[in-house]
Amino acid sequence: MQMKSFNLPQLACLLVVTLSQAVMAQGTEHASTQPEVTQTQITFEQGKLIEAAFIKITPGMETRLNEEYFSKVMPLAMSYGMKPLGLFAVTRVELGEDDAAMWGFFEWPSMEVKERFDADPEFIKLRAIRDSMLDSAKMIYLNVADTTTTTIREDRTYEFFGGWINRHNGQHLQQYFEVAGPWLASHGVVFPVKFNIVGSPKGYHFLPDTVGFIEWPNTSVKQAWFDSEEFKAVGYHRALAADRLYAVESKFIFKQ
Repeated sequence: MQMKSFNLPQLACLLVVTLSQAVMAQGTEHASTQPEVTQTQITFEQGKLIEAAFIKITPGMETRLNEEYFSKVMPLAMSYGMKPLGLFAVTRVELGEDDAAMWGFFEWPSMEVKERFDADPEFIKLRAIRDSMLDSAKMIYLNVADTTTTTIREDRTYEFFGGWINRHNGQHLQQYFEVAGPWLASHGVVFPVKFNIVGSPKGYHFLPDTVGFIEWPNTSVKQAWFDSEEFKAVGYHRALAADRLYAVESKFIFKQ
């Protein structure tokens, strides 16, 4: 499987102070059960709206976007009860045409609150500034059936994927996971959170039929799966099941 590689974008360095300070202000703390490995926890709460946003910045606009948009929108959004949960720097776009450079989880009290924020005149002005400096932006709304806390580690690789299921061949996805599931579990791969899809904001349509959040021990294990005899035997089930797939491989951005 051919993968597209990217250097850590300059945006990660610029935004880590603005956004990760907001994350830490909401009570996300480092764990230190293993001092040599930086860790943190993210809690996805039942009843909350979770936004996953994926962006690619127009080259050369990183500093302006941070100064003119992020530094202003974060206080406004947090006044509506928004809670930034975590940010990820994309290391590889595995599947899909959009070369996202960064993505993150954001919690909102409800869809109604998020819609009021979207209609706020101050945000509308800021959104125009943001969109003028982005090459691409995708956003999706999610929720969880049960409150789930997951530990995020600096030595792990995190993947977010979306799939648009073929209406005639969707059953092949189950056949794929009948083999993939046991192999992945035996190699330390976990799906720490089960998301339900709620929708996608107008103008930033990103609405697959299924999404997933995966923790890989490292990229070597991930490549081992795609090189394995098991994958070679069942990979065609995944291809048949989906009309389109999107997947980004990433690392969590810890506070510097």
